[in-house]
Amino acid sequence: MWKLDSFESYDSLSGTWSHWETARYHEGYILYDGKGHMAVHLTSKGYKDFDLSENVDSLDMEDLKERLKFYQTNFVYFADYETKVGVIDHHRLSATDPKNWGTVLTRDFEFKNDTLILAAREIIDGHKLRLRWVKY
Repeated sequence: MWKLDSFESYDSLSGTWSHWETARYHEGYILYDGKGHMAVHLTSKGYKDFDLSENVDSLDMEDLKERLKFYQTNFVYFADYETKVGVIDHHRLSATDPKNWGTVLTRDFEFKNDTLILAAREIIDGHKLRLRWVKY
């Protein structure tokens, strides 16, 4: 199990990775069971204090929209995984966003001491990103 340490963005001019501040995700965990199954959960800052106890019937449309946007900062999926040299494929079984069900996410990976680094192959929010996870 690994705890999210940071997001990094690649600068193609300098050829270096540097800390990338994202408003969307600040906390998270990723778990690999060693038997081909994994799960990941990313949340925004303050998500664990998100209060859902208020009756939705008492909320106006703007409050409902605001809650839905905040809820969308909760990113979860469960997957089967397979590895090749330096590459891992996550075959998503379920996810918070139904459009992700049955899709495959491919990540380049490497280990540096107690850190797992997963690099996205696709451009995210205009950036080439990687996530650093520290052993938990």
